[in-house]
Amino acid sequence: MQRFFTTYEHSGFSYLKGGIGSDVLLCLHGFGEEAETFSFLEKHLGDFFTIYAIDFPWHGQTAWSKTLTFPAKGMIQLLTQIIDDFENRKIHLLCYSMGGRVGLSLLQRIPNNIQKAVLLAPDGLKVNFWYWLATQTWLGNGLFKYTMRYPFWFAWMVDVLKRFGWINMSVVKFVHAYIDDKKMRDDLYHIWTTMRKFRPNLEKVKSNIVQYQIPVHLVFGEYDRVILPANGYKFQKGAEPHISVHILKSGHQLLKEKHIDLLVKLLQHRYFN
Repeated sequence: MQRFFTTYEHSGFSYLKGGIGSDVLLCLHGFGEEAETFSFLEKHLGDFFTIYAIDFPWHGQTAWSKTLTFPAKGMIQLLTQIIDDFENRKIHLLCYSMGGRVGLSLLQRIPNNIQKAVLLAPDGLKVNFWYWLATQTWLGNGLFKYTMRYPFWFAWMVDVLKRFGWINMSVVKFVHAYIDDKKMRDDLYHIWTTMRKFRPNLEKVKSNIVQYQIPVHLVFGEYDRVILPANGYKFQKGAEPHISVHILKSGHQLLKEKHIDLLVKLLQHRYFN
């Protein structure tokens, strides 16, 4: 896939483009990842799709220089810049983790442009209280910023909760993976705060899926302790003809070439449900 750059409000966005197909596949990556993680798709799907993969702010080779806000409308504006005749195109979405929250926001805002969506371990199907507090409230964001600068009190609290058995080890490991490293803490604060405007209204998303008859395939890892399959089944209720749930024997990392057969099946088959 070939790398290109475009400008959005003084920031330089990086994206990859590949494939020769007539249909458009838009790929949106997860937290801490980059567009490059979708590169393996070109050899499997490049004959069917023209593939676009975008580096989000604070990721990959995107040079983010704006304030700590990337609005949902900014994402749509970006798509009109990089995808030819976007307003009149039907696109396929392939979104992973944090990218799933962005994909759900697109389903809410521009359903008429979406042909199909495949969401891998998608964030956004459940409102996490701590994420909401840290990104959607003034007080919580201030505490979040303070904690990322001075994390020791939070690490101590997590370890106390672990000793009492109130949180599981996967959560403890996840927390320490981020707060024990300064760069990781800075990235966490910048990314969460900058992407906080992508908060999909799930009722509206589901209503759009039904109204526009958009096939949406939710894929989860059976052993994922971050994004639970139960969230997918809850979202599916009432829209079963349009929303399907698939479970892989995997953890959270679903964007791997070993899962390509399912991805090809879900994306390539035009009327697969």
